[in-house]
Amino acid sequence: MHGTARSRVLVTGIGVESCAGDTPDELWDALATGRSAVSALDLDEPLPCRVGGVISGFDPRQYMSVPQVRRTSRFQQLLFAAALKARQDAGLRTAPGALYVGTGGGGLDETARQVTVLRTQGWSRMDRLGLLRLLPNQAAGLVAQELGIPGPVLTLSTACASSTDAIGAGLRAVRDGIADVVLVGGVESWLDVPALASFCLLDALSQRPAAQAAAASRPFDRDRDGMVPAEGAAVLVLESERSALRRGATVHGEVLGAASTCDAHHPVAPRPDGAVAARTIELACADAGLETAAVDLVSAHGTSTPLNDRTETAAIKRAFGPHARQVAITAPKSVIGHACGACGIIESIGVLRAMQDKYVPPTANLDNPDPDCDLDYTPLVGRSAVINVAVKQNFGFGGQNSAVVFGSA
Repeated sequence: MHGTARSRVLVTGIGVESCAGDTPDELWDALATGRSAVSALDLDEPLPCRVGGVISGFDPRQYMSVPQVRRTSRFQQLLFAAALKARQDAGLRTAPGALYVGTGGGGLDETARQVTVLRTQGWSRMDRLGLLRLLPNQAAGLVAQELGIPGPVLTLSTACASSTDAIGAGLRAVRDGIADVVLVGGVESWLDVPALASFCLLDALSQRPAAQAAAASRPFDRDRDGMVPAEGAAVLVLESERSALRRGATVHGEVLGAASTCDAHHPVAPRPDGAVAARTIELACADAGLETAAVDLVSAHGTSTPLNDRTETAAIKRAFGPHARQVAITAPKSVIGHACGACGIIESIGVLRAMQDKYVPPTANLDNPDPDCDLDYTPLVGRSAVINVAVKQNFGFGGQNSAVVFGSA
């Protein structure tokens, strides 16, 4: 048994929509082999950002009725699909007791469309249901209505830490007896021109040409030039051990602990010494009843931006001390790009599979390690390893820090 004597919280269902595939197996295959899922973006505007993690071939009609499709936007549809898959994977026959969803921007693309209509045709020509397609909480509300979730149904928005925070919220809900079964999820669909242009103005996105899409996301590499945007959604079913045993559920892993903090330093830049980010890791391990030296794998935030990767390296060194040189680290965004508010939960699926397969996936494109990022980031080639405890950490604009500790099944 991992951690303390509190009620164990198990992962019993997984659903995903990602640029690397729409099943956990497809996602894991890309992460385990280091095969990039980044491709060229088809944009109407000549933005310097030309690459991204695009989900191709997604048809929401496979999961919802045509009227539902008409009433919803892409971020709602992606989360809806992931939630139905997670429910099916878990074999749930009754409604979950709660739902926690993280998203950074909600329906940013729908907001842009409505503003365009307002400016070109006037307010009376705007879609009367447009508001329901852009509000961040509407994705969670749609899932709750479909599955009959009585509540709480909460949407968290802590930038790139959003869905990692959602896992922490779900962990506490099961521990506290709010519900025996909860869904936790994350979703982001932000590959629209206004959103990308805003990030371009901050010099946050890679400007590699479309022909170099596969090589664009390069966490901890000396030649990195910014993050690669991606869309996606994922949902996990978290369940008390008692409930999982009663149902005979398949267990994918265990959520041992979680923590959240804030740098309280700068709107977009991390605190340079990584002290608060390190504290987040320490608090998550303490919540799990473990020392940081017990951690076998760290799934890094690894955005491929100059500031984040240096600061994250400093945070890992602070949190783990001498163990920082021994712990295996992987950066999944090198393969699947940065799904913003959904990144933590999508990357957590990789953590769960790494523990199951006893394999550390590689950090792709780490050809020339930055001398300031001198830890074991598993460059280019993965390796076999026993992984009993893993940390998934994510950091977001506004100084948001979040970490979750997972245990093997």
